[in-house]
Amino acid sequence: MCSTTQPVQSRPLAAMSSFNPTDVPSSSQRIFAMSCLLPPAWRPRRERRWTFSQPWIRFPHVTGLPTLPGLEAFEAAARHGSFTRAADELHVSQSAISHRIKALETQLGCALFTRGARRVSLTEEGRALFASAREAFALLHEGVERIHATQQALTLSCSPSFAIRWLVPNLPDFARSCPEISVRLAADDRLTQPGREGIDACLRYGAGGYPDVSHTRLRVERIGPVCSPTLVDPTDLRKHTLLHDEVLRAHPGRVGWGRWLEAAGIEGVDAHRGPRFSHAHMALDAAQAGQGLALGRTSLVERDLADGRLVRPFSLELESGLSYWLLTPRGEPPPRVARFCDWLLRRMGA
Repeated sequence: MCSTTQPVQSRPLAAMSSFNPTDVPSSSQRIFAMSCLLPPAWRPRRERRWTFSQPWIRFPHVTGLPTLPGLEAFEAAARHGSFTRAADELHVSQSAISHRIKALETQLGCALFTRGARRVSLTEEGRALFASAREAFALLHEGVERIHATQQALTLSCSPSFAIRWLVPNLPDFARSCPEISVRLAADDRLTQPGREGIDACLRYGAGGYPDVSHTRLRVERIGPVCSPTLVDPTDLRKHTLLHDEVLRAHPGRVGWGRWLEAAGIEGVDAHRGPRFSHAHMALDAAQAGQGLALGRTSLVERDLADGRLVRPFSLELESGLSYWLLTPRGEPPPRVARFCDWLLRRMGA
């Protein structure tokens, strides 16, 4: 059989005569020099870079499973039926959720959602993947929960105002009741869902109706003016500053100064004047410092009223449409969570 390989062509002597024995070529120069002895068809292209970052390199052992962030975004969006609510839950932007899901659809080669103007719905392929993803994430959460169950640590999420005004002052009593359970408190305004991000239970101020979790109202909150005992003639509201907090100010169940003044039959007082604070505890601190009167919730002022740091100049209190709620994952809670819930409900007199 005749070979089709072209004969190796030797280099001209003139090209070799310029070689200086004192020159030490680099490794890349040596490789290129050796490649010049090969037939042209066999010579590699110099511009090619053999790196593992090249998109055209494929490894046969890669299974092609989607990334965890992509599956997490898909599962949250499928469960809520909304990219926006999924973004809120995962604390990322809506565009990030959209990009992750689009990349997942591209990888799978099919559409997972039917996009609508205000809501998305699952396609047939999306429903199939959601069933598997939901089961997989449930198993992951169960595995993580088993690890947490071996550690007697309780992670709570609540608002800064509730933490400062009620929970932290009462934690010593919980420590005496359950000394083997250590508490980690995450006080912020994020709507973290219990059972995610390592959060065992949440304490939230609102109207209730929290989906996908077990929720229990802790007590009925009553609202009334409070001030420092040093404030002179506090019943004449025209002489004093009204202090406002901005928590859920647009909610119809909220009791603000306008609603309270109307119920009290007090006229000639501008319900909108006075400084505004992002958190309730800030308005109460200002009232305690003698800067004016604030509307105080039962849970946030009862300790200061009992200790004489605050007083109620009026007897009228209105029942609020908002309350503090205890949120836990659905199902049987771990023992440490169950013990905290029992203690909290007893302590708040629910």
